[in-house]
Amino acid sequence: METQEIAAAARHFAAMARIVGPDPKAVKMRRHAFHLHQSGSTTLSASALLLPRGALAEPPPLLDHVCAAHGHAGDVALTAASLVEPFLVAEQRGDPGEEFKPRLVPEARIDVLVEHEELGNIQDGKSRPPQWLSARLLAMVDVPTAADSVLSLLKHDDSFIGRPLWDVGWSLADVNQKQVESDIRSSLKSSRNNASIESMGALMLAKSATRIAILGISTINSNNARPINVSEMQHRGDSLLVVGSPFGLLSPFHFFNSSISVGAVANCLPPCAGRSSLLMADIHCLPGMEGAPVFDKNSCLVGLLMNPLRQKDSNIEVQLVIPWDAICTGWNNKKLEEIGGGPSELPDKNADSKTMELRMYVSSTVNKINQYCISPSSIREAISAVVLVTVGESSWASGIILNKRGLVLTNAHLLEPWRFGRTSPSGVQTSFAGEYLNARENKSLQPQQCKFSNEDAVKHEVSLFNLGFKREKRISVRLDHAERQMWCNASVVFISKGPLDVALLQMEKVPVELNTIRPEFVCPTAGSSVYVVGHGLFGPRSGLCSSLSSGVVSKVVQIPSAQLSHLSGTEAHNMDMPVMLQTTAAVHPGASGGILVNRHGLMVGIITSNAKHGAGSTIPHLNFSIPCKSLETIFKYSEIGEPAILEQLDKPNEVLSSVWALSPSSYPFIDNPPEKTKEEKVLEFSKFLSDKQATLKSSTDLKELFKHKMPSKI
Repeated sequence: METQEIAAAARHFAAMARIVGPDPKAVKMRRHAFHLHQSGSTTLSASALLLPRGALAEPPPLLDHVCAAHGHAGDVALTAASLVEPFLVAEQRGDPGEEFKPRLVPEARIDVLVEHEELGNIQDGKSRPPQWLSARLLAMVDVPTAADSVLSLLKHDDSFIGRPLWDVGWSLADVNQKQVESDIRSSLKSSRNNASIESMGALMLAKSATRIAILGISTINSNNARPINVSEMQHRGDSLLVVGSPFGLLSPFHFFNSSISVGAVANCLPPCAGRSSLLMADIHCLPGMEGAPVFDKNSCLVGLLMNPLRQKDSNIEVQLVIPWDAICTGWNNKKLEEIGGGPSELPDKNADSKTMELRMYVSSTVNKINQYCISPSSIREAISAVVLVTVGESSWASGIILNKRGLVLTNAHLLEPWRFGRTSPSGVQTSFAGEYLNARENKSLQPQQCKFSNEDAVKHEVSLFNLGFKREKRISVRLDHAERQMWCNASVVFISKGPLDVALLQMEKVPVELNTIRPEFVCPTAGSSVYVVGHGLFGPRSGLCSSLSSGVVSKVVQIPSAQLSHLSGTEAHNMDMPVMLQTTAAVHPGASGGILVNRHGLMVGIITSNAKHGAGSTIPHLNFSIPCKSLETIFKYSEIGEPAILEQLDKPNEVLSSVWALSPSSYPFIDNPPEKTKEEKVLEFSKFLSDKQATLKSSTDLKELFKHKMPSKI
């Protein structure tokens, strides 16, 4: 389906929820990026998933029981519980004990804004404005499996040294958060030495991040409820579309269902699991979109967008999506019993099988389509060729499997970081995307037993150019295959001493299952779609597989091939050769050595670095890769294994070095205007004075001169 068709179908189930309540001290907006506060009351808003009765072929039994327990006979809307949590009564705030009997403070009010055509009373074919419907807070329900996945990421953060802590919420919310800290976070800060309190704080944060509010609204359209199909399973690289209302309450006329964001599944949690309880999404979202429905490329419901995971003191955000499957399975029989209904209201002993049928439900037509709705096999093969590389107890990055003998391509700065401190004269730096471990994390990285081939890996001869690397550091490579991960030791084969940031590792034993990358030596053009696959942000202890991000090639930097004949291994031709690719796909620390692939799953480059401001903050969507055309020597060596081939990469090249140093446009292959002689400069200055004197003949001209004069900063 085209994006326009998916968006049109998604809008039928996209709504906006708002809550208004008393807030005399103006503290309810904490942890929220935007709000309205006037006359002692605060208004907050979020997006919502609209579920009219009959829209789902088999709705989760929990929804019916919640409605029955509250005597609600209308429709429901789901949104992020973070919207209503500030207005819960004090004893339920932060960690509500009775999730099926939530109570708001007196005078708090919830409304849901829906498209007018959903009301079923359009007349004369004319479009009507959206309409607010009064809503009731029926329940605030946790999704345990999703909370466990978020908790694993939050707890993983404790193992790092010198990096910002992870938190849940929009980075724009920091302004409000600094104005008034919540009691929970304040108590945690004062008890950092108590590990149990820290653990409890992370658990509460994870539950809050995945808690869903069930709102009851009046029946929208009892005559013609549109069906909503459910996506069966998601994989890395699958397309996603979100329809939400960012900053909605500031002006519903402008922002209601105004944001249509398109992206892809970046990662799935838990790692190597058959079914996902949490999705990391490579998609651009804005505050107020939490609670929005997420759809796949066949307009099937994937799940609910929640508040993002973010790094404190940075603008890095990881969008989180709770799959509908996880929501249904999380709302199990135990939850039904907690509602307090009688035995007759509970499902029968076969409820587990019915729940399984619900999870597997997709309409017959859509089910046939979804068989081909996953990532292309070529993309999945490329993803499986990316490995995690750790060096001693100091750092980690990504690598690419080149051949069946276990040869791995990665970046030289992972092994020799002191050689790559690049800074351009303009103050823009290249920040190589590696990360660092401490001893505690590295203890969990011991190589594990895995099934190897009968013959050991072919040992590539170690080049004499690699003696600078400290051999006492243990190098480990982790492969991610299907439902398991395998660790193997590796040794250094080659570290480039030239301008290209590349190195080769050899796995000491080669697993039977080993997928290799397929290179594409034809350089992509600007505007081409590409994917980045690497182990960015989250390191080995998280257990996460490689993450995927999408974007386009924004620029191809080329220089005359005569300058680089040693790289291609061919004679120089009168043509330009690509030496650097810039892309808009997000690259984060840890993605160094990852792959840049095209839509066919072919490798077009190796990720090397991203840009960094002089102040130190990285720019994820401005990054640099070495194109495969410049790596032909590497791939030739991977085929024939002749060490002498690699010596070409150690040759110095001032032109190529200046490109990767981000030097100004002063390369010899760029035509600069000829330098003027001293006499020409004197004549030019004399002409300038003459022209200015002519403009001062009258006061009118003088006024005109000062009119266009640049104002002084003094």
